[in-house]
Amino acid sequence: MLYFIPTPIGNLSDISFRALELLKTCDLVFCEDTRVSKSLISLLNTKFHTDIHISKFIALHSHNEKEVLASIDLKIFEKNVAYLSDAGMPGISD
Repeated sequence: MLYFIPTPIGNLSDISFRALELLKTCDLVFCEDTRVSKSLISLLNTKFHTDIHISKFIALHSHNEKEVLASIDLKIFEKNVAYLSDAGMPGISD
């Protein structure tokens, strides 16, 4: 299952409880910039004393979308997968 998870803009406390719970169930995260998403996960773990462990981050953005999407094994969606934007609701400008 693919989940589009909104990320906070400027205030980590704006993240929803449901977003935190979903991230705990995901092993794979698609994101615009892996560095930003890894940092966000680290900050969320620290601030909310959570245990989010993402095994793999895959950069997916307008410059590599065709290559990345063509290389994906669709079986990954049998597990929980998240898409995180750098900030805000995915899908608005992504």
